[in-house]
Amino acid sequence: MLAKHYDDVTGDSSAEAAFIDSVIKHANSRAVTLLEVACGTGSIMASLAGKYRVSGLDISPGVLAVAREKLPAGTALHLADMSSFKLGKKFDAIICVYHGINHLLSFAAWRCFFTCAYRHLNDGGVLVFDILTIDNLKMMANMPKVVQEFCGNYLLIEVQTSDQAVFEWNIELFELQPGGGYELLTEVIRTVSYAPEAIREALGEQFSNIQTIETDGNAVSEDGENRIWFACTKPACPALRQSGNPQDKRAARDT
Repeated sequence: MLAKHYDDVTGDSSAEAAFIDSVIKHANSRAVTLLEVACGTGSIMASLAGKYRVSGLDISPGVLAVAREKLPAGTALHLADMSSFKLGKKFDAIICVYHGINHLLSFAAWRCFFTCAYRHLNDGGVLVFDILTIDNLKMMANMPKVVQEFCGNYLLIEVQTSDQAVFEWNIELFELQPGGGYELLTEVIRTVSYAPEAIREALGEQFSNIQTIETDGNAVSEDGENRIWFACTKPACPALRQSGNPQDKRAARDT
């Protein structure tokens, strides 16, 4: 229900896109093709379309319809689940931003996403994604309800949890109507998170050169959220796996 308002709520994504581009270029300076998983309304892809041949994937037809309007003609957009997609093609870079992976509600599903990304990357390709940590979500759950006004509409967000495991984002949107009244739209979005060490270990079973980058506040975007970014590479050959850190080497021996 937020698809048509999403861009107004999230604001300018150019700083986020520039940061992602720098991470990709550092890991794979020759990257040409890019898939954004959980691409939403396509703002990041639109910003990167001049630098990569972009494709997108999302489970929501509504957001893909919005994305279609802002992307170059012919851009491939796939309606699929991020934990089980099979596209029959490979890419030089795969990204998942705005903590999209947090919407997968089991670590098994996170692992499935990692495997899907691995299978859809060219050798030497890079996977880049960000997460909200457990501490981030706990902090949000202790905050009062957030109220945001935009274009005459009012957005209210309250994060709640009953077990410190699954965090529910209770969203209320008072949408301004042509006659001057408001229509109330509601949605509940569930998220989870896991320890960065567990994520690194799972990535290390298939990827090498695993890096983590912490961003705080407005360092990357205007949402003020503290996030951890992961960047890792699909080895060009099995021997490259041995060039990583000790954790990567242990993972290579176990695969």
